[in-house]
Amino acid sequence: MTASQSAGITRVLRSRGPMAVLCAVLMAGLLLVSGCAHLPQSGPVGTSDPLPGAESQMNYSFTPAGPAQDASPEEIIRGFLNAGTGIQDDYATAREFLTEDAATSWNPEARTLVYHEAPTVVPSAEDSQYEVQMEVDSVVDERGIMNRMPANTSEAVGFELTQVDGQWRIAQAPGGSMLETAQFRALFASHELYFYDQSYTYAVPDLRWFLNRSGTAADIVGALMDGPSPYLDGAVKTAFQSGSELSRPSVPVSGGLAKVDLTSQAVESADPLTRQRMQQQLELTLDGLNSVSGVEMSVDLNPLDLGEVPESFDPATINPGVGSTQVAVADGELVYFEGDATVPVGGLQTELEGTPVDPAMSLDGTMFAFLNEDRTRMITAGTDGSQQPEVEGEELTRPSFDSSGWIWTVDHANGTRIMALEATDQGEASREISAEWLGDRTVSALRISRDGTRAAIVAGEGDSAHLYLAGVIRDSEGVPRGLGSPVRLEPTVPVNDVNWLSDQELLVAATSSDSSVEAQTIGLDGSLVTHRPLLGMTGFSTGPGDNPVYAETAEAVHTLAGSTWRSQAGALAQDLAFPG
Repeated sequence: MTASQSAGITRVLRSRGPMAVLCAVLMAGLLLVSGCAHLPQSGPVGTSDPLPGAESQMNYSFTPAGPAQDASPEEIIRGFLNAGTGIQDDYATAREFLTEDAATSWNPEARTLVYHEAPTVVPSAEDSQYEVQMEVDSVVDERGIMNRMPANTSEAVGFELTQVDGQWRIAQAPGGSMLETAQFRALFASHELYFYDQSYTYAVPDLRWFLNRSGTAADIVGALMDGPSPYLDGAVKTAFQSGSELSRPSVPVSGGLAKVDLTSQAVESADPLTRQRMQQQLELTLDGLNSVSGVEMSVDLNPLDLGEVPESFDPATINPGVGSTQVAVADGELVYFEGDATVPVGGLQTELEGTPVDPAMSLDGTMFAFLNEDRTRMITAGTDGSQQPEVEGEELTRPSFDSSGWIWTVDHANGTRIMALEATDQGEASREISAEWLGDRTVSALRISRDGTRAAIVAGEGDSAHLYLAGVIRDSEGVPRGLGSPVRLEPTVPVNDVNWLSDQELLVAATSSDSSVEAQTIGLDGSLVTHRPLLGMTGFSTGPGDNPVYAETAEAVHTLAGSTWRSQAGALAQDLAFPG
């Protein structure tokens, strides 16, 4: 692409606003990539206005070429892979590379395999069979659930070809499509499906990926009714009963109103409270589409009467705030830390020799938990002078409060045991939480999300630590019982600690008192932002909303301003933590 072409695209899009300018930059990058054999070579890449139901981003239209006359088997396979970008007319161009039977049976949306570099096509020992080898970045299944792959993950998929009227065609192809990372980012967008915590107090995001096309709203609603991602099974609730589905495969949007037409089975046993929660769940989930400003539910095209709003219905909270006050340690005692000033925490009655370390504070600011210096005891206390049972063990991790009042830590005295203690319970000892998948991994950090539904865990063996996200499974009384099967997130910096930056972002780093430390923000959508290194970062703290990111060194408390760490001139404190 020439400089004049790039400038022309930018001039056209600048008149449409800053978001369009950003898309112009991405467009220019995509066209440059196309010259490096990662995008289709024989067809143009175009843009179009956002489709109804698409997010507020430019939609890209690829027009790959069909099979060339007398193309070799390798060329047919590569052409088929490139044609996976042409989603028009149900992937009509890609089907041209297949035999008639294969074209009928091939399901392009079974999964989407996203790769880094140009695939290698390797002939197999048997005639007419080939293997395509590629380095995989991620895999998106038919429900839009993305699984990020560890670095250097490779996969091989098989193809079988035959001749039809003297031309090579694919007789057997793997289900799904295969896209290079730039192609995937142009064709897909992430969307939040929203479910509820066990008490219906919080709305919990479940990140999915869908094609940017006119049917996106229906794709999203269909996925919502199918239920949460596997790692959230048992951790979240939905207002839609099992078997709920759309009565037709579309969700038309007119004048900003998304019309969701359900089957009678979806609402036949739903009382007024459940219907309000269904409505709210749809509104929260479809709110991310720039064409949707409201939702109307109907049954077999007849508007659904929601009735009066029950007194027991409360709007769900998204990304709950925690205020701006932190707990910290200064001069050997617990203090409130806000801005750059400290105030001693009064009213605590504890018996502790030495300095408390790694304190945590409940969401309402009245309960505290902290460790002794050798991390063999977790002590809990309230500002009203109350004292709670303790947890004893070895190499205890920093406590974490959840929204139900449970305090979490990990004990390594006899293997790895996740422990939870109810902050309001005067009589019971701590409870062990089932997490068989952890095995013998050593856990260096565990933080519960502020909606109480997810645990972020840094765990590993030896010097190899990884970041996991697991759903918190509770019984009907809200008592935590276990952690579900996790997903592994893939930061690109070393990690030994983690904090929730928001309900969709985590901050991680490998803290060290004598090394330069890179912290990184990792989104549940896989996005990564690496922050400027800070020498001797021994800890960090984060809170949702307008709160800055804090980091500690032996000399000062720092805040992140843009990409720069700025030291504060106020009181020196250690082990800062926002509520949670």
